[in-house]
Amino acid sequence: MKEYENSSEESNSSKIDHCPVFTQNPDKNEDLAKRMIAATKPCGYYRNIGCTYEVIPANVVYPGEGPGELQYRPYIVQFDIGINQNIKNQVLSSYSSWGKGKRGCIGCGQTGEQCLEIIVKGGSDATGGCAGKCGPGCSIFGAGYAKDCMKHDVCATYKALKQRTSISFGEDDGYCYDPDCGDEAAQAIHNCFIANWWKDTPMICNRELFNKKNAYAWWSHATKGFTEGDCGNFQNWNSGQGIPDKGKIRNPY
Repeated sequence: MKEYENSSEESNSSKIDHCPVFTQNPDKNEDLAKRMIAATKPCGYYRNIGCTYEVIPANVVYPGEGPGELQYRPYIVQFDIGINQNIKNQVLSSYSSWGKGKRGCIGCGQTGEQCLEIIVKGGSDATGGCAGKCGPGCSIFGAGYAKDCMKHDVCATYKALKQRTSISFGEDDGYCYDPDCGDEAAQAIHNCFIANWWKDTPMICNRELFNKKNAYAWWSHATKGFTEGDCGNFQNWNSGQGIPDKGKIRNPY
């Protein structure tokens, strides 16, 4: 298998280099690592040049894992590095208190966040294995696949590749402690719902929809006994991460 491939919807051979789909593990593959970094572009780049894959946008919280949420096909995956100015102090304070971090912040030399994108196939090895699978590793047990988990996987992989000459690819990033990818981590364990009398309906966390009285948000049960950072740093609409205000979350931090 090549390090990138074309799907049937991108059958024109002239588009191979314009819309590269990454599927292989870049760890210990210097040529592939360089290709992936070079193919990581500012958000909007791939649609602007005609790539038709579905976009998973940054800072949008999706309903969560389940049938049809993330499929084994290519996506234009967006994420950001750096920290929103409204929460920068608290995020850096949390990271400092962790005391185990080696990765630091690769996007803190700029003001705010920089949105980036790359094309990755869901379920592939492009992020070290099982791209988009929630939870650690590729075990058949535990969580399934989700778009928010895909964003976090891609963000963490990009950061690891940028630091590959000085820090091991598998070095712990701290999840919600991570100044660059902690927002994607928080989005991966957060969900929004419309409350119904029988069964609540999952929905994208949309600020306008939260004007409805029966909309609410919820942190995953995975946060019970959680030691991977204060994901609550990223809640509230003004944090810019797509996570509702604390008052709309039924189990806020």
